[in-house]
Amino acid sequence: MSTIGDDRARLDAAPAVLTSPDGLVRATAGPAGTLGRLEFAPDAFERTTPAQLALTVQALVQHLADAPEPQHASSSMPAPRPTPRRVRPRGTVPQNRRRGS
Repeated sequence: MSTIGDDRARLDAAPAVLTSPDGLVRATAGPAGTLGRLEFAPDAFERTTPAQLALTVQALVQHLADAPEPQHASSSMPAPRPTPRRVRPRGTVPQNRRRGS
């Protein structure tokens, strides 16, 4: 069972995806506003010219770059403290490393 907070975190973590009006190109935002993925429809090269496809890609990527970056709840939280290292007394062997056990 998910809570409202879980759903909100999942929405905040979802990358931005833009599709061209003709449906031929889909761009997905990567980390820090970079282009994460660029996909073409299977029939993209049959439905348009290479020049028009290039203009479509440029416009879509520019629109993706201009889109505001989503504000994540984690960006306002402090960094987690490192986990302390466990120290084993000298001469002891971990349970899973003992021979014959």
